[in-house]
Amino acid sequence: MRMRRTSLSVSLLSLTLLAAAVAQDPLPNRFAQPSLFTQPGSVAAEESSLLNGSCPDGWNLDWQWRFQADALYLKRNRDWRDIPVITGPESFRPSNLDFDYKAGTRLSLGIMQDDFEMDFVFSALNDWTASQSGVLTHAVDFDGPVAYDAAPLAQPIVNGPDLPNFITSGTYFAPINTATLTGAEANELEFLRPGARFSQSFNSNYQDFEVNYKRRAQPGRFARFGFGYRNVQFGESGLTALSGTFDTVDSATGLEAADNNGLSNGALVSGGLTAPTPALLGVGFNENSTIVPAIPPDELLFTTQLRANNQLNGVHLTSDFLFFESEYFELGGFGKAGVFHNFASGSITERYSDTLNDPNSVYTRTLSSKKEVASFLGQAGLTGRLFLRENVRLFGSYEALYLSGLALAPDQMRGISTSVTPAASLDLRTQGSVFIHGGRIGVEILWP
Repeated sequence: MRMRRTSLSVSLLSLTLLAAAVAQDPLPNRFAQPSLFTQPGSVAAEESSLLNGSCPDGWNLDWQWRFQADALYLKRNRDWRDIPVITGPESFRPSNLDFDYKAGTRLSLGIMQDDFEMDFVFSALNDWTASQSGVLTHAVDFDGPVAYDAAPLAQPIVNGPDLPNFITSGTYFAPINTATLTGAEANELEFLRPGARFSQSFNSNYQDFEVNYKRRAQPGRFARFGFGYRNVQFGESGLTALSGTFDTVDSATGLEAADNNGLSNGALVSGGLTAPTPALLGVGFNENSTIVPAIPPDELLFTTQLRANNQLNGVHLTSDFLFFESEYFELGGFGKAGVFHNFASGSITERYSDTLNDPNSVYTRTLSSKKEVASFLGQAGLTGRLFLRENVRLFGSYEALYLSGLALAPDQMRGISTSVTPAASLDLRTQGSVFIHGGRIGVEILWP
């Protein structure tokens, strides 16, 4: 049903744009009578000169090519609907990150004939990156605040007199929380000792191709309108990692329990994770305090990899404005807007492993989803041209781009559902938006 609504919206917009373009005659009616009230320099005067076999001063109706190469320098926001990686005194989340300005390129080729032009525009910005990392001075408890509060004798072993950080059902690495509350594992607190390390990074890519048909730029023409087709590809990926030394303590006594001291293979599978293959090799995670001869406690590494991709296709309205022109330079602006069909997809891949004692203890969970939704794109900017020679101009602009109806990578953590069984599913979230802004500078060449 959503696809039908999207197709209907795009079809209606296409017909409206086509009708608007057809309604703009490339030249005035050659058989119309000139007005008796035509004033020099007015639009009517331009039409009158065309009727007499000439064109207004400075107008060019010959074939002409236009090539433009720009360097982009743009910044994007990170308006994510995310969840915390951990909660507690050292809680952090993806929205703590900040993307810096990123360089990119834009190439444009225009073909002008009579009073109209068609241009082809390609833009690309790759590898917008943002990252954070550090060492946690507090422990990371796997059982959550409720189980921790119910074990006062065990609390000093976990983090002394201070409150630890927590993994819960509402944070990253939620299957570990589920596993610790399963069966015999609920009799103890499982945690990473103080000094655990974390890292998080996200990467974005933007690619844009458009074909536009609009009125040709002419001296004294202060507004030009048209329409075009546009393809936008926007993707994000991210990796979050947490590692540290595994430890346990009996909830009731605050002592070691000889029959437990770990997270068993069965508990981890019950938490929704896939066991190693063959399953006999997976022995879970162990503190190893009761093993003779002594073995160091396991070093655990948890990772979550997020991916989201959006492919937008549709039509948009275009407008170009000329605010001021002189012999040496001109100032103007532009705007574009449209509704697009978005084929969106996303995935979450989690990995939980022992990096010290048992390389076979690797547990995973992979979720993915796809949707087709309607997205909006709006773009506007202020432009300036400096005439270096008759056919060579220096171009500069400040512009902003807004995209909504996107699948963003961190948002997908909210789309995980375990309402039926621990075998989770992903309901792709496509309510994200991105705001991109910055400047560009380039050279425009006209030929002949």
